[in-house]
Amino acid sequence: MTGNRYLVGNFAPVREEVDAVDLPVTGSLPKELNGRLLRNGPNPVNDPDPATYHWFLGDGMLHAIHLRDGKAVSYKNRWVRTDIAADALGEPRVPGPADVWDLGSPANTHVVHHAGRTLALVEVALPTEVDKDLNTVGRFDFDGRLRSAMTAHPKIDAATGEMHFFGYNIFGPPYLRYHVADASGALVKTEDIDIPGPVMIHDFAITENNVVFFDLPVLFDMDLAAKGLFPFSWQPDSYGARVGVMPRGGTGADVRWVDVEPCYVFHPLNAYDEPDGRVVVDVVRHPSMFVQDRHGPSGQGQEPTLDRWTIDLAGNKVLEDRLSEHAQEFPRIDDRLAGRRHRYGYGTYFGTNDDGIRLGGLLKHDLVAGTTAIHDFGAGMSSSEGVFVEASDAAGEDEGWVLSVVYDEAADASFVAVLDATDFAAPPVATIQLPQRVPFGFHGSWVPGE
Repeated sequence: MTGNRYLVGNFAPVREEVDAVDLPVTGSLPKELNGRLLRNGPNPVNDPDPATYHWFLGDGMLHAIHLRDGKAVSYKNRWVRTDIAADALGEPRVPGPADVWDLGSPANTHVVHHAGRTLALVEVALPTEVDKDLNTVGRFDFDGRLRSAMTAHPKIDAATGEMHFFGYNIFGPPYLRYHVADASGALVKTEDIDIPGPVMIHDFAITENNVVFFDLPVLFDMDLAAKGLFPFSWQPDSYGARVGVMPRGGTGADVRWVDVEPCYVFHPLNAYDEPDGRVVVDVVRHPSMFVQDRHGPSGQGQEPTLDRWTIDLAGNKVLEDRLSEHAQEFPRIDDRLAGRRHRYGYGTYFGTNDDGIRLGGLLKHDLVAGTTAIHDFGAGMSSSEGVFVEASDAAGEDEGWVLSVVYDEAADASFVAVLDATDFAAPPVATIQLPQRVPFGFHGSWVPGE
C-alpha cells in the first residue's frame, strides 16, 4: 500500500500505450453507434510522491473506443503530450503557444470536440489539441485570442453551434473571464467577470438566454501550495456562496448575484429559462469540499445530492429543492438540450468497498415523473460517467444509449457497457471487453462519425 488510495486499485496508472482492433463484443452493438467514445483522466507517467499526490494532478491519458456498423473496431490510449508529460517520457516537447500561467498543464479532466478540433482540457491552462489518433497537436489558443485558462467544461449550444466557456485565474483580478467561440471555432467574445477572490470554479451552466456562474467558498490557499499540497481549501467563514446570472449578450456589469447556502458544485446537470424570468439550474450539491482529504475530493461525511436551484432574480433569492437523495456525481444529459428544458438526467452513484474505494452504477432521473431508475452492474463493478448518445437526429430525449466504461474489480479489467436508455435497468444491450484496464478518470465525449 502506498498510503494514498488514489494510487492503488483502479486509481493506479497503466504504463502501456495500446493499440487493439476487433474488440470482443458480448450482445449486439447498435449499428447506429458510429463514432468514438473518448475518455480522459489522470494517469501519472512516473510514480508520484504518495504523501503529496492529489488525484486531480496526474498526467492526462486519453482513451478512444471506435464503434462502426455494429462492431467495436478499435481501442487506443495515449498520454496527452503536455510539456510535463513529454519531459517525463523523455520526448521532445510539442511546439505551441506559451502556456498562460507557466504552471504546466496535465490536460487530464475532459475531452471535447468542436468545429473540427478535439481538445483535451484542464481548468488551469490552455486546451491541448489532439488529432483523431490521439496524437498531440499542441496547445491551442484560438489564434492568440485566448490568453487565460479555459474550463474543462465548455457548453456547446446545439441550436447555434457556439461553444461557451470560462476560465478562472488565481493570479487575478480579474479572477474570472467568460468566452464564446462561434460555430467555426473563432473566439468572438470575452468578458471579464468581477468576483472577490481566487475561487476554484470547476463548471458553469448556460440557458437559451443566460449564463450561470458559481461563486462558492473553495479558494486558492497559498499555505497549502507552499507545502506542495493541492492548493485549494474550504473557506465558508471568510467567503460567501452565491450564483451569478448574466444575459448571454451582456457584459460583466450585467451579472446579478444571489446568495445560496454554503456548498460546492463541481457539476450542474443542466439549466433552462422559465417563462416568468426565473432561471432553473439542476446541480450536484456537495455540502462541503476539500475538508478531510488532501489527496482527493472530500467533504465532512455528507454525500453529494441532485438539487434544483430556482433563481428568482426579481425576488433576489434562490429556492433550493432536493431532486434525489442518491449519492452521485458526473451528471449528464442529452447534449442536444444543453441550455434548454430537460426531462431526463444521468449520473453515477456511489457506494464503498472494504478499502473505502467508491464503487457504483448508473442512475437515470425522470425529473417530470420524479422517479429514478438504477443500473447496478453487480458486486465489485464501478462505472464511469455515463455518456448519452441519441439514436438519430430526430430521436426523442431518451431514445438512444448510455455508454460507460466499467471496472471489474475481481478481474482487474475494464469493459464498455452499452445501455438502452429507454430500458435503463435492463442488462446492457452490449458489452465491449477492453484490452487493458482503464483507470478511474473524469469525463468523456461521444464524437460521431469519422
